Amino acid sequence: MHVRRLRIAAPPGFSLWATVRSHGWSDLPPFDTDRTGHTLEIRLGRATATVRQERTALRVSLASKAPLAATDRRRAVALIRSCLRLDLDLGDFHEACARDPELRWAAEKGAGRFLRAPTAFHDAVMTLATTNCSWALTRRIVGSLASAYGRNGALPSAARLRRATPAELRRASLGYRAPYLAALARGKDLERLREDRRPTAELRRDLLELPGFGPYAAENMLRLLGRFEHLALDSWVLRMWKERYGRATERAILRRVEPYGEYRGLAFWLLVTAHWYGREAWRDKF
Repeated sequence: MHVRRLRIAAPPGFSLWATVRSHGWSDLPPFDTDRTGHTLEIRLGRATATVRQERTALRVSLASKAPLAATDRRRAVALIRSCLRLDLDLGDFHEACARDPELRWAAEKGAGRFLRAPTAFHDAVMTLATTNCSWALTRRIVGSLASAYGRNGALPSAARLRRATPAELRRASLGYRAPYLAALARGKDLERLREDRRPTAELRRDLLELPGFGPYAAENMLRLLGRFEHLALDSWVLRMWKERYGRATERAILRRVEPYGEYRGLAFWLLVTAHWYGREAWRDKF
């Protein structure tokens, strides 16, 4: 095993710990984390990156069976930066949080970046695996895809999944989602979305055309693209909101988060998941 150690500068206010806890992706392939969420492992196919934070820098151990060429190392660093959203400026959002007693903690802890997969296609696959099911089933679906079709713990590419039939995918715990995933793999190239600067409303319309995607799935993908205007409502977040605030209607939620403008969906998510950041353990409790 060859290990290359790298250093990546982190932007002001960045927290690896908070990014790991941002949502459930750190509990799914191609990610893994330690019990408290201070270390993140990203399986990139040919290499596995182990990331830790030391003050304003990220220390990365890049392990591979054979030495990586310089181009492969640069690609790995670019993927790590993308997964951790190191390019995302949340300064305005954190300023707004600092004025809100219920969200002041988010500014103090550097919360708000959504961990995302190495590719937009993988984000879409993982999002599809969260629809209409328990988290245990989501883990089984994504784990089965990585095990059956992936490489070294990474999720399979669209090209690899194109060779699988819906019947084969159904055996990977996908159930009714199998034909949707098969169509997703054969559909349009999703990577362009990460550089798409069109208005959010146009992106949302495109995402709603993806196989198996309704409003929740489309709006979850928008969050992973750094677009936070929408709420991405599903039964779980509505239940969490009702337990904490009582009235769980879209109008009531929007009244609370409307001052956050384009970040209202992010404010909503952090209000719902605030208790995650108070746990000592992360992986064992998710």
